[in-house]
Amino acid sequence: MHTIRSVAFAIILVMVGVTAALAHAKMNASVPKAGETVAAGLSEIELHFSKPLRLTLIHVRRVDDQQEMAVSSELPASFVDSAKVAVDALQAGSYEVFWTAVSNDGHVMKGNFAFSVEETQDAQPAQ
Repeated sequence: MHTIRSVAFAIILVMVGVTAALAHAKMNASVPKAGETVAAGLSEIELHFSKPLRLTLIHVRRVDDQQEMAVSSELPASFVDSAKVAVDALQAGSYEVFWTAVSNDGHVMKGNFAFSVEETQDAQPAQ
């Protein structure tokens, strides 16, 4: 009987832990999308989350030379489920966005995604 109670208690603990882990906010979309290639000149990045959270840090890094790109807008001071950040116009290259946020229950979450920027082609004269 003691073994059955111990197993039942262990199952309940696992289920509570899984439920708590699933309850945390996740980034569910971005503009540009992860893996997307966009035209040079991109000057705004959007992040969308499954639940409101407070963004505490966003870094945009060009992969080729590990250069940090300036984020020129303030992060939202309140809990939000989406945010837009302004960056200087991005030139051709591969970029990574790293974010850190705090959920309303105090858990710190981190994530990242990558995208590419390609040179725009000059329009060819019509023939």
